[in-house]
Amino acid sequence: MELLAEYHLWIMIAALVGLILLPQEHRKKKSILTLMAVLAFSIGYEVIMSEPVTEMPGRVTRFFNQEGAQETENPHYYSDPEKRYGKP
Repeated sequence: MELLAEYHLWIMIAALVGLILLPQEHRKKKSILTLMAVLAFSIGYEVIMSEPVTEMPGRVTRFFNQEGAQETENPHYYSDPEKRYGKP
């Protein structure tokens, strides 16, 4: 199992190449095209970000759970939400 985890990127690349080498009548199917697109995205993400694609949901969650800008951090662009929405 450890071997599989160590070489998962190469396995995905081999699967994508195998799908590309399928005969033309099989490659025209939407399911094969979708699988090729997902594999290509996963490979690209792992190469660019240097982390497994399974870490992407955690990265997105951390990004959206960040606190907003505080008044002291950026006084030129900060506007108080209470003043902005007219709440007393």
